[in-house]
Amino acid sequence: MNDSLQFILAGNALFTVENVATGNRFTFKVRQPDDDKPHFVSVLTGSDNEHDYAFLGTVFDAARYHHGRRSNIAEDAPSAKAFEWLFRHLSTGHSLPPQVRLCHCGKCGRCGKTLTVPESVESGFGPECIKAIKGGRR
Repeated sequence: MNDSLQFILAGNALFTVENVATGNRFTFKVRQPDDDKPHFVSVLTGSDNEHDYAFLGTVFDAARYHHGRRSNIAEDAPSAKAFEWLFRHLSTGHSLPPQVRLCHCGKCGRCGKTLTVPESVESGFGPECIKAIKGGRR
């Protein structure tokens, strides 16, 4: 699993995807409430970047994402298409093309704590969480 997909599926990921060629960007939350549950994907839909998220779909494993039937966001909406493309691209083993950037939002992808150590800011995982990820624990 590549580093970007590992971050997205760590359990508490908050990140922005930007196409630098077009300037389009979307901020997503991907949460997994328990190890044995699927991941729930939400997208930022308003100006309050703490609370204005809407359910988009579900990741069932590292290879299966489905747009949610209960999502208020259409499957052909730009944000929905962007996440579907991102997940499909990463889950099939591809790296992101140079014009696409994935930026975590300064929070650990596993526990959600604010990152302060430079190595942690770079990787998207705090020191304890990166040990757990590398050791195979979520």
